Amino acid sequence: MQKMFKILVVEDTLVIREELTDILSLEGYQVFEADNGNIGFDVALKEAPNLIISDILMPELDGFGMYKKLQTHNKTRIIPLIFLSAKAETEDITTGLNLGAKNYLTKPININILLNTIKTEEY
Repeated sequence: MQKMFKILVVEDTLVIREELTDILSLEGYQVFEADNGNIGFDVALKEAPNLIISDILMPELDGFGMYKKLQTHNKTRIIPLIFLSAKAETEDITTGLNLGAKNYLTKPININILLNTIKTEEY
């Protein structure tokens, strides 16, 4: 039996987080949720997801800060991350990719692009 691919969604906007969780669950992924970077880091440590999808602008610890924190821990530094953000300026995208994110997608979400991006991380 194949292990289920686990995705952590870190997003402070409840409607977006629920929409992503519902869609990804229907696609057969096991989904974990967090509403800020601190909780996202804790969930990543506990659940060891195969992929993290994270917003950037969040309370307490933003997505960039969470990614930097993930890189300091052996268990979480290997987890690929996709930023999904309304911050669509070239500078923001460059910052996210230079940190080491696998991809940087902008809102509003194009679900087909997101799902295709996730599928490339599965293999």
